[in-house]
Amino acid sequence: MVAVANAAGIWHSFGYNFDDPNGHIQELSEQTQTHLTDMPPFITDWQAQDIANNDFDGYYQNPMQSISMLIYQTANSIVISTTGVTNLANVNSSATTLMGNTQNFLAHTARLSGVIEFNGSDSQNVYMQQALSAGRTAMYITSQTDGVTNNAPILGSFSSLMIEPQLIANNDILVTYAQEVANSIYLGSSNLTSQQITTIDTHIKNLNNFMDYRRNSDLNYYSNVKRFIDGYNKTKRLNNMGETEKYLVNNLIGTPKAKARLNMS
Repeated sequence: MVAVANAAGIWHSFGYNFDDPNGHIQELSEQTQTHLTDMPPFITDWQAQDIANNDFDGYYQNPMQSISMLIYQTANSIVISTTGVTNLANVNSSATTLMGNTQNFLAHTARLSGVIEFNGSDSQNVYMQQALSAGRTAMYITSQTDGVTNNAPILGSFSSLMIEPQLIANNDILVTYAQEVANSIYLGSSNLTSQQITTIDTHIKNLNNFMDYRRNSDLNYYSNVKRFIDGYNKTKRLNNMGETEKYLVNNLIGTPKAKARLNMS
């Protein structure tokens, strides 16, 4: 009996082509077949279908991609229009920095949203599955130690994915400033007042700082939770020790600190 309906079939996708001329492939015993039938399904219909069709990508999207690209394009338009304009040099510099920071923010949110998967060697950034795993551990423990009853321990590394309204509002203002800047330039100079230029430059810098702050906060949160988990794993070695391990700690290898902690367990 097939527990999971799967028109495509998984077995055929393995490419099995051995006709077994010597009779080594045999039917499982009735007891084993019954055991397999009675087990809960390991896989759902849609999983079986997608895997058999080699269609197991495209499940995730980066919710910050559109607004990040809009901010990048707006900043780029400011850079283009202010290049070579002496009294807009600071605006040009800030907009150039914003372009780079937006690219970093976009890559960061792509990793957090699962669009870019962990490659096994990146120790500088945080990825969706890493953040979820660490966050679950933090949630279980902080619910006991601190009485935390919300999902913040899990989502602490994902704050950059949750600020789209703020970025849209900032970009709307930036678009207005970009138009003002472009319309103010004549013969290599801008007719904007010093105060107007300062206001525009300050807005760009603030947007830079906001995106950087959220990105760095995600990284710092994950780093702190990871450090906690590493410490937790070290301390829990003294819990649930067998008699021989306890003997070793109490009589041979344990420091006074270890002995005290062991006897408190």
